[in-house]
Amino acid sequence: MQEYQMENLIRTLIRHLKNRDELNENIFYEYMRHVCNAESPYYMLGDLELLAKVLKKYEILNFIDLIEPFDKHAAMQLDILVMEHE
Repeated sequence: MQEYQMENLIRTLIRHLKNRDELNENIFYEYMRHVCNAESPYYMLGDLELLAKVLKKYEILNFIDLIEPFDKHAAMQLDILVMEHE
């Protein structure tokens, strides 16, 4: 995945998360299940370094906590990557 694609993906997820109604919350979690699935062509956890870079760029490191229920190992790796690049 290229950086602009990762940025678009994260911005879309955040937009649905910020709109705190039931529909947007359902969209957020369904989209998260999709992008955290290794079989998906939009798998965002395949390049954790790029994901860490985008999360730092947009200053949304707490997003890692939202990844944890879908992939605990990836969330732990992201925490480490973010700390390494500070």
